[in-house]
Amino acid sequence: MPDTHTEESPRFVWTVLAIFTAFVSIVSVFHEPWKDETQAWRLAIDSDGIRQLAHNARYEGHPLLFHVMLQALGHVSRSWWVVAALHVVIASLAAWVVLRYAPFTRLQKVLLVFGYWMAYEYAVVVRPYGFGLMLAFAACTAWTAQPRRTGWAIVFLVLLTNTTLIGTLLAMTLALGFAVDWAWPDAGPRPSRRALLAGGLAGFVATLAVLLTVVVQIRPPADAAYKGQPRAATGFSAWDLGSIPTTELRALVPVVHATRDGVRWNHWLLLPGSRAELAAVLLASLAVLALGCILASRRRIALLVFVVGTGGFLLFFGLVYSGSAHHHGYLFAVWILAAWLAFGGAPSRWPPALQRLSDQFEPERSRLLTWSLVLPVVAMLEVAGGDLVGPFADARHVAGVIRSHGLENVPIVALTRAEGQAVAAFLDRPVTYPLEGKTRTYVVWGGPASWRRLVQATDSAVAQLLTRECEVVVLSAPSHDVSQQTASLAKVLYTTPLPPMSDDRYRVWVAKAPPSSRCPAGRM
Repeated sequence: MPDTHTEESPRFVWTVLAIFTAFVSIVSVFHEPWKDETQAWRLAIDSDGIRQLAHNARYEGHPLLFHVMLQALGHVSRSWWVVAALHVVIASLAAWVVLRYAPFTRLQKVLLVFGYWMAYEYAVVVRPYGFGLMLAFAACTAWTAQPRRTGWAIVFLVLLTNTTLIGTLLAMTLALGFAVDWAWPDAGPRPSRRALLAGGLAGFVATLAVLLTVVVQIRPPADAAYKGQPRAATGFSAWDLGSIPTTELRALVPVVHATRDGVRWNHWLLLPGSRAELAAVLLASLAVLALGCILASRRRIALLVFVVGTGGFLLFFGLVYSGSAHHHGYLFAVWILAAWLAFGGAPSRWPPALQRLSDQFEPERSRLLTWSLVLPVVAMLEVAGGDLVGPFADARHVAGVIRSHGLENVPIVALTRAEGQAVAAFLDRPVTYPLEGKTRTYVVWGGPASWRRLVQATDSAVAQLLTRECEVVVLSAPSHDVSQQTASLAKVLYTTPLPPMSDDRYRVWVAKAPPSSRCPAGRM
């Protein structure tokens, strides 16, 4: 391994970074944002101040840091392209930290930054998870620096806790590792008992204060449909138990299904569908976990971060919240952070038997890290290529269809709320959410509601609007369509022909009032 405390040459850093930034920028231009991306954007820029933002975001389940950044950016421009540019900057900063400071070989750095997570999922798809990854890298850089930048490491961890709930869990894992490394260093004298008590008390109080701040931001309202409750033990099967470790393998091999119709984002190739497949994937996952322990065992702090971080996330995804691609990527982040800390200092001294075993693995650790970074690059090429040649989502195109028919100023009712919000974002105008009886450019989710209630509310909203309007646009989906009552008043204007990468298909209906003096026949 290279000297872990020597900065990389500027020529290498800026050359690779320029290629990375250009690549991410090009894919971002072709990427059509989907509902999760537009929801955060419009909720932030259409909320009047931080107090209203906090109120509107109470069902989102995220701390507000990323939303506050988007709201501040909205004072500069309300364009989506400014948001996309911000995310490219964040991704480029993360890549710069890796290229300049990571204690990896040049090949490993290039493979890492051009892997699926850094060059696509946390770079092109605009969500707060990429910002969290950048802060985690910065915290490790500060902690492994010579001399150590403890203050900066703490600042980066505090910011990381305020990105997402997943980021909070990652920050707590790193904080535990840093605390143990400070109290039980691999080299140099240990802190005195007095320093340990004072530092431990201060760390406990600071951690409690940070966590309370996060809880206040993400605590779901009383009527929230999902409150983070664990899965019931009665509904937990042997299949569910065996599937828990397999998320680790998919995080390191994020290859998805590709068909003649296109690439299927978040449809994992290694998601088992039978008992035989589960057995094979489970064995491979356990082998990956063992290799991760070997990689991290070079240093005590790295092994602690890997075991606690990986085990904690696997249990969280298996028992509390199953998550999707952008959540599972933090398992890969733990893998990289553990490797960063493993190679970021002198090896730990273990008891004699363990030390001999660790010494045998020392020549293989770097090669193991290198090979673990190859398949994410393959996955990145697959998904980024799919985004370049086919649509990721269809909301922007649907907005264009509505404009092309001169319907951009007609009342719009969103039967499918999240998908309707994405269209509203690109029309830059509110749509009606019938169940809430509100007209907004973003969704405030509220409590649980049955599909039947939503359809009935849509019928009522369309009928009421047609008493004073000649035409009403209704946004639905082929899988979640309007009732026969609304269909009898409308005709289909557009249906997404094939599922885009995100699977979000649209159906656009135009309901018309009966011919009258107010609405002459033949008017469109």
